[in-house]
Amino acid sequence: MSMKRFMVMCMSLLMATTMLMAQDGVKKYGIKSGTITMVSEVMGQKIESTSYFDDYGNLEASNTKTFGMEIATISRDGKMYMVNKAAKQVQEMPAQENVNFLNLSDEIISKYKIQEVGNETVAGKDCVKYSLEVSQMGQTVKLTVSVWNGIPMKTVTNANGTDVTATVTKLVEGDVDPALFIVPKFD
Repeated sequence: MSMKRFMVMCMSLLMATTMLMAQDGVKKYGIKSGTITMVSEVMGQKIESTSYFDDYGNLEASNTKTFGMEIATISRDGKMYMVNKAAKQVQEMPAQENVNFLNLSDEIISKYKIQEVGNETVAGKDCVKYSLEVSQMGQTVKLTVSVWNGIPMKTVTNANGTDVTATVTKLVEGDVDPALFIVPKFD
């Protein structure tokens, strides 16, 4: 597998894992809306992405530019959409099962083997650090997630012995453009 393909796969896995935290109709985050700047490290490569959220995390959109292409995702209405603007394609996927760090149930804690493993400061926010396991596409992925106000501020994903780290470098609370959450329709 080429390095480019592997890194795109890792970024897709990281975005899908991060966005699986959505839970339709329930407050996922403790703040209504904002913009998040994140840096991901995949095999020594740094990739910056920008994410937007509204309705306490029930609407999310992200844009990542890497290897000359843009990977965009929109999460809404219990679905996730992968948008390839260059190819003018949208791939719709069902939402994954949910982990809501504001409301961890005993069932979710057991299913994902969630454990509180400490505290960490990320982007000036005091976070609670959790370990968990997610089974996705026939693979079990181990994660460590540092959470502030329900928002994953740092995620370390270990898949097949490779760590992918995504760290929030900036979080700005405030209104975001509602057009960001509209799934594009291409001719």
